[in-house]
Amino acid sequence: MTLRLLKTVSLIALVSLPAWLSAQTETTGKEEERLEALARSEGEMYVPKTKLSIGFRMLNSGGNVTFGNLGTVPSIREIPPNSAGATTKSYDNGNIFLDALRANEMDAEGKQTSTPGGRYQLTATAEDGTVVVTDDLVSYTPGLTRDWETLTDKQFGRAGYAAFSNYSTVSEGGSVSQEQGANAGAEFQISRELGRGSRTFHWSLMAGITMNDINSKAAGSVSATLKTHTDYYAYDVSNGQPVPSGVYVSANQFTEIVNDDGVQINPFGLELAAPLSVVSDPALSTDTELLGAATVNGRWQVKGYYYLLRVGPSLRTQLTERLNLTASLGLAGAYAGTRYSAYQAFMNPDVPDQVIATADPITSTASKFLTGYFADLNLEWAANETVGLFGGVTAQQLGDYEQQLGDSVAKIDLGSAVGLRGGISIRF
Repeated sequence: MTLRLLKTVSLIALVSLPAWLSAQTETTGKEEERLEALARSEGEMYVPKTKLSIGFRMLNSGGNVTFGNLGTVPSIREIPPNSAGATTKSYDNGNIFLDALRANEMDAEGKQTSTPGGRYQLTATAEDGTVVVTDDLVSYTPGLTRDWETLTDKQFGRAGYAAFSNYSTVSEGGSVSQEQGANAGAEFQISRELGRGSRTFHWSLMAGITMNDINSKAAGSVSATLKTHTDYYAYDVSNGQPVPSGVYVSANQFTEIVNDDGVQINPFGLELAAPLSVVSDPALSTDTELLGAATVNGRWQVKGYYYLLRVGPSLRTQLTERLNLTASLGLAGAYAGTRYSAYQAFMNPDVPDQVIATADPITSTASKFLTGYFADLNLEWAANETVGLFGGVTAQQLGDYEQQLGDSVAKIDLGSAVGLRGGISIRF
């Protein structure tokens, strides 16, 4: 190659160098873009498909409970039948106690020394040797009792008898309602991505369980029918005792004993108690009902929990690189378990300020599976590829069920509720 030719080639190469360098630079930039796109594409292939959410939800209502058919208070006393013979009997307006031989009217072997149906006396010897009567007492008589009491003068309206009554009430359909108000619960949810319509639109299948409490209680008064059962017991005043009357306590029916000179020997020596039959006269027993004659005051409560199972599709759209919007809609099933307790009382018609009430709150338990549906709308912020925070609104619709307690019934209506939910989500 001649020197002239070499110069010519060098000159051409020098002139072409800028264009070649520009072409190389453009090719390198496009390759880098292609590699980045490929990297992003390959990265999306490994995006987690499963998401576990743990959080809370606050509903505006825990359900509405209607306590119905209120006001029934059964008699709190069980009276032994006449066939049981001599037994202690307690009524709402008095008591009949079991009688027995006193120590001063039986011998060392336990045999009665007094005369049944009569009286017996105790004596003492004075300093001058005079024997004086210190006690004049009513004898023990089988079939009668010297120990009994009444609480009102109305119990002696029938001559020769003392009336003893027990009271109860029957519902006239009274009811009260109570809505629980806002309540909080916990929830667990898992979803699995099934596909996507584009890079920013995805659909999944979700399932979850939530737990909320049920706690509705009410207090108030309802009108009820007053039921009265009355038994009549004959008393004996054949030994000179006065006819019983008023508030009568047979153990207090004593007066003084004086000697022939009018000197008091014993201030409580003469017994005036009228022995009472230990069995009632079945021909005289009565049962009456008086509408609206009783006001029953009560406290009623239904308390428990329900577990809500939720299944349905979920749609997610990507708003920004870290923010997405998710909507879910599906079927719901709730397993509810509740305890119904009640305390009811009314005033004793015979004794002011004394109540007749259930001894303890009576209770019943029930469980029920209810069906319905739910809907959620949530906004989620991704802290990284694995962990995110979410918050949103939720709504549900469920059915109702009834729970029996004696004659009353509580209708628990979980109904419609809306609220807020939030928590943390983990992708894997």
